Amino acid sequence: MKRSELYAKVWSTPMTKLAAELGISDVGLAKACRRHAVPAPPRGYWARLRAGQNPDQTPLPTLELDIAVHFATTDPDERARQKAAERKRIEALSVHAKTAMATVSVRFMENLENAHPLVKATQRYCERIPKLVEQYKRRGVNAWSTTKPEDRPPTEDHRRYRFFHQGLLNITASLESMDWVLRFHATIFGGLVAGGMVISRRDESEGHRGSRSIPAAIEACMKGETFTIEFTQGYRRVLLDSTEIARKKKTEPWTRDFEYQVSEKLTFSILGTEYGARKSWQGTQEKLESQAEEIVRTAFQLVPMQVELRQQREAAALVAQREAEVRAAEQRRVAARAEQLKQAFLMVEADARVGQLEEFLARLDQSMGGLAPPYGERSKVWIDVDLAPEKRTP
Repeated sequence: MKRSELYAKVWSTPMTKLAAELGISDVGLAKACRRHAVPAPPRGYWARLRAGQNPDQTPLPTLELDIAVHFATTDPDERARQKAAERKRIEALSVHAKTAMATVSVRFMENLENAHPLVKATQRYCERIPKLVEQYKRRGVNAWSTTKPEDRPPTEDHRRYRFFHQGLLNITASLESMDWVLRFHATIFGGLVAGGMVISRRDESEGHRGSRSIPAAIEACMKGETFTIEFTQGYRRVLLDSTEIARKKKTEPWTRDFEYQVSEKLTFSILGTEYGARKSWQGTQEKLESQAEEIVRTAFQLVPMQVELRQQREAAALVAQREAEVRAAEQRRVAARAEQLKQAFLMVEADARVGQLEEFLARLDQSMGGLAPPYGERSKVWIDVDLAPEKRTP
């Protein structure tokens, strides 16, 4: 089916039910959706529908790329056709990536005037943080339950803020460095979008049949290949001198002899969703800023690389499956041979016992005349159990 058709089905039918209709597992369906950048309903979506609500539906990115979606199949002809189509896709991706790398130029943005909507939304949220923190404190112990998600301040983590609200970037950084962080993202996103990638946010979706839920993430999609984008500012532990410790103990009796401070180490990562096509850059603001064009070019290189890695893993998995089948067949052969030998030994033992019985009955037949009554009559009964048909009494 087409990518748009799968999108319509996913948002109209729960994943478990749809997977059963398609004849595949729900895990396989979820992987197909991620592989083709088809968003799935988030956790609680169907419950909200049943409650009469009208939850938002995540739009399908890159509508113009309405490619065919293929599911796992055991039909040899169909598998061969899918492999041929995948080879053509790899070639097309390689050509597109080379074209993008050759034509896209990256210039570090001085402002956020033409920034990506996710960057602008994060900027607006950052401007509200001081006010949100004060409001949150005034609400006291019930602040979490009485505050709307969009009005909650971000989680503080060693003097950095972790953003997790809907519609924001996936970053962990201090407010002091946020201006540069946002301009850095605007620069990278600008280069990726100019080369044909689509940047969007994937909301958290619930797991199926006990599987893990899929966390929210910033995704870069191109020709059906999806990558997640993360940014983290580091921190370090700094020992305090005796004067500073004494000063802090006046207001904080349980003061430790160290404190956490934000470091200059920054990490920007582009991560393949499943197959290991990923790259991370680390360094100061100056270093990452100088690597902006390299980051964008590498992102386009990761697209065909992810396809090749997927094919390599699938081929390795197929080889492993065949080897497992061979080992299982050999184990069955060894077990069958052992059972056959066991039965043969039982037959040998039974044959030997039959011979012993025949000898005993023959001796009993010879000595039957000398037996006193009623043992002579009883001995005939014993002789009648002789296995040789010619010796049985009529």
